[in-house]
Amino acid sequence: MTQDLRAALEAAEQALRESQRQYREIFELASIGIFRSTPEGRIVLANSALAAMLGYDRPEDLRALDLARDVYLHGEERRALVARYEHSDAPWTVEVQWKKRDGTPLWVQISAHAASGYFEAFVQDITERRTSEEALRRSEARYRALVTNLPDTSVFLYDHDLRYVLVDGASLERVGMSKEALEGRTIWEVLPADVCERLAPYRRAALAGQVVNFEDTFGGRVHAVHLLPIRDAAGAVIYGMGVAVDITERKRAEARLAENETRLRAIIDAEPECVKLLDAEGRLLTMNPAGLAMIEADAPEQVVGERVLAIVAPEQRDAFSALTRRVFQGESGTLEFEVIGLKGTRRWLETHAVPLRDPGGTITALLGITRDVTKRKLAERALRDSEERLRLVSRATTDAVWDWDLLTDALWWGEGVQTLFGYPPEELEPGSDSWHSRLHPDDRERVITQIRSVIDGGGTFWSDEYRFRRRDGTYADIYDRGYVIYDAGGRPVRMVGSMLDVTERKRVEAQLRNLAARLEQIREEERSRIAREIHDQLGQALTALKMDLAWLAKKLPARPATLRPKLQSMEGVIDATMDAMHRIVAELRPGVLDDLGLPAAIRWLAADFQKRAHLRCDVSVTGTEPRLDTAQATAVFRILQEALTNVARHARARHVDIRFHVVPTALELVVTDDGRGITADEAHNRRTLGLLGMRERALTWHGQVIVHGAPGRGTTVRVFMPIAA
Repeated sequence: MTQDLRAALEAAEQALRESQRQYREIFELASIGIFRSTPEGRIVLANSALAAMLGYDRPEDLRALDLARDVYLHGEERRALVARYEHSDAPWTVEVQWKKRDGTPLWVQISAHAASGYFEAFVQDITERRTSEEALRRSEARYRALVTNLPDTSVFLYDHDLRYVLVDGASLERVGMSKEALEGRTIWEVLPADVCERLAPYRRAALAGQVVNFEDTFGGRVHAVHLLPIRDAAGAVIYGMGVAVDITERKRAEARLAENETRLRAIIDAEPECVKLLDAEGRLLTMNPAGLAMIEADAPEQVVGERVLAIVAPEQRDAFSALTRRVFQGESGTLEFEVIGLKGTRRWLETHAVPLRDPGGTITALLGITRDVTKRKLAERALRDSEERLRLVSRATTDAVWDWDLLTDALWWGEGVQTLFGYPPEELEPGSDSWHSRLHPDDRERVITQIRSVIDGGGTFWSDEYRFRRRDGTYADIYDRGYVIYDAGGRPVRMVGSMLDVTERKRVEAQLRNLAARLEQIREEERSRIAREIHDQLGQALTALKMDLAWLAKKLPARPATLRPKLQSMEGVIDATMDAMHRIVAELRPGVLDDLGLPAAIRWLAADFQKRAHLRCDVSVTGTEPRLDTAQATAVFRILQEALTNVARHARARHVDIRFHVVPTALELVVTDDGRGITADEAHNRRTLGLLGMRERALTWHGQVIVHGAPGRGTTVRVFMPIAA
């Protein structure tokens, strides 16, 4: 039996050794990091994978590290994990950021549990996964931003069955379609048969690997469509992608522009400068002196009998020949073309050609009346480019774009004026009165004065906020800005700008301001409640304890003498605690503000600030006694408190002056220091929470906070606030 027991023990030991060997192999050969650490952050055991993950040569190098300091990118995360899981038996998994030996951050997933006073953990490097996830989020955000900010565009994805996989874009509604109606359906399920027959070849061409561009009309709208194949990693086409841009308005604008140009050419044709006759072969029969000057001929003999086509620019010769043929067929026509003069000068000419007949009605010659339109052509090209850019900007933005001719007072409105305010552009008066008359009466004089001061003062940029009347009679809050354009002589000739409707933003700001005021009121009420409870309960307890100590001191015998100093020390601790309690109560809600009013509270705060900050602080209170709502008084007190805090933290000042002046309808608080002086960037930095909080408190009561300073000359904070009725 002893032998059997020995054999069993040897087998168990062998199994244990084998188990330990397997564990060591797994521990050393594992591709993920494995370690054991103390709650204090010392690594007592780690494998090679963890050392390599952190950039160390050997696992032993990790034993000298402090996890919170040397491994965690944010040490407080480990302290929080220890506090949460140190006494828990349950396993846990988290994703946190570590840092390598060289400081490079990496994302890791830790699966761990607490065992026998240690943490045992498995660590996986998930940096690549997190990077991919972040890239995917950014890609999706860019896609959404692109689709959202292209109001005339729709994007769609379809498979080999011509089934819509993904559809998005604001222009869908214009043709009676929607994302929900299209996704998951083929084109034959949602579009008319004739449209499907027209579109299917294009879409199949994209699925065959081609890039296809075409224009199509559907639902009364014209679209420029761009189709391209989407391939997988192996290069196989898996989807077709389409981008459809609504160009209806552009087409209409182009048609209107062409019509205007035709009328313009007809007017110009009525005042010819050159008269010429050509035969059926295009040879010049006669030309007046003005025409000879245009083509740089010194005498008629140089060109008479020669083909005019020789001086026409090559790119216009076909059109010129076609016009000649039509005229000899009995038609009349006009043509603009470029000529190259005999001395090399290029000019644009405009001709009106009609057939010249003999008494029997036979066409014998072409009569052309031509004028030099070179300057006009250059001006038209520049004008078309300018107008097209302006129209594109007007269509691409939700703002109401405007263009004001300062010489003629003509005011052009973009399409946004109808979108924002309901006015069709043709309904508005042609001059600046169409803008002046719709300004709110309370804003009109201020806004007009400011814009005139910019124009007359040589400025280039103007902006303002005001109220503008909509077509339905209501007023919209507007942020308007414009740029002044000057001619070569420095004279203001034009102003271009746009109006942004900020009504909703103003409404939301007002709601947020009201919410902030309510939250501030709740916070002040809670401060008052806490201050009362501390004062009443803790104060009474400390007073009773101090009385008990006094009673105990009287009852102590003269010996032993060691007890009496201890009682005196305890009494000192109670006194210090009571002082701290009074300070905390005052900071939570100074009783002087409620009991004696705002002026007394200002004096108390200045005295307390002088004592704590070791700065001389002078106070001047003038005017009548303010009759302020409790909440408004609290707002002024907190603004002053924040201003003094900023002085203590940032100003490096030696003296602070506080002036508080009250009239029956308003109050003014001015805080001036002699410190380093706030910079303009600091004063207008929207991330400075202290200044932002001061301004928001003032705005709640329709007041304002103005902060200005100069380097080395101190800072002044000026608060103006009407007194609430």
